Amino acid sequence: MFASLVGNDTNKEILRRLVKNERYGATMIFAGPDGVGKRQFALAFAKAANCQNPPAGPADSCDKCPSCFRIDHESHGDVRTVRPDGTYIKVAQARELSQEIRYRPFEGRQRFFIVDEADRLREEAANALLKTLEEPPPTSNLILVTARPDALLPTIRSRSQRIVFAPLSLTEMRAFITSHHPRPKDETDLLARLSEGRIGQITAIDLSDYRRDRRELLELLELLSAGGNRYRLLKAAEYLGKQERESFEKKLDLLTRLFRDMILLVAGRDRAQIVNIDEAERIERLSSQIGWQRLVKWVERFNELRASLAININRQIAMDALLQELAASGF
Repeated sequence: MFASLVGNDTNKEILRRLVKNERYGATMIFAGPDGVGKRQFALAFAKAANCQNPPAGPADSCDKCPSCFRIDHESHGDVRTVRPDGTYIKVAQARELSQEIRYRPFEGRQRFFIVDEADRLREEAANALLKTLEEPPPTSNLILVTARPDALLPTIRSRSQRIVFAPLSLTEMRAFITSHHPRPKDETDLLARLSEGRIGQITAIDLSDYRRDRRELLELLELLSAGGNRYRLLKAAEYLGKQERESFEKKLDLLTRLFRDMILLVAGRDRAQIVNIDEAERIERLSSQIGWQRLVKWVERFNELRASLAININRQIAMDALLQELAASGF
């Protein structure tokens, strides 16, 4: 139900007005970063339009009737989600969807077809939907959910109403985590910052793994800032370089986040603006030891390392060379 959704209140009111005024039969693009709740808003829209026992007040669903239950469990005859079959949404899927859209509702008042990751529509599949978009039946609604709206064909974008979803604020994320994933306050604050306003990221983040990896990287940066010990740097390069590429890139992402925090602190920004708030003192102390010039140089060199991964370099050798260079640099 709309009342249970967090953030994007303007979009919530837009959809409520559509339900209240019974303005259906349109094609809509729900655009915004992954994990901000676009698909949940689409399902809440479908439930509000088909609820058998809508609550008094603003348009919404009861979340208890058979219709709401079946929509939540993807078993409602008038609400269907289409997902990529492999890498793409294929022509056969689009053609089947175009046929189904033309039927009248089976058990509800309105039919909803939610196309997840709609930017994965192959051009032929997108073209198969165009005639449907030009003459949408009044009882069928097509919702294209995507983090890359500009990847859709211009002809589709021009025939659709776009609703843009934004990441949630830090306050909204804290409230959501406290309500749905309760944990100690310090963990709630860190998780709210790491998820970057995307509810869908919360369950994907393992704070124990994150803190372990962060501790290792902070120790490495502290070693570098002190001039380094060649043997310890060699062992660090060996440890990082032998990891699978996905794990290696994940650590580079974490390192980028640490560099961002350090740059903010060196620039005199408030601690509240950094992500790793639970390690603020340590990061502030480290950033002061490294200094602005050296920090900028380190960021540049690690960015170059990340870019070189595209040519499948030997990660261990490249990391060893980089660490020895930065430890010896006088920047």
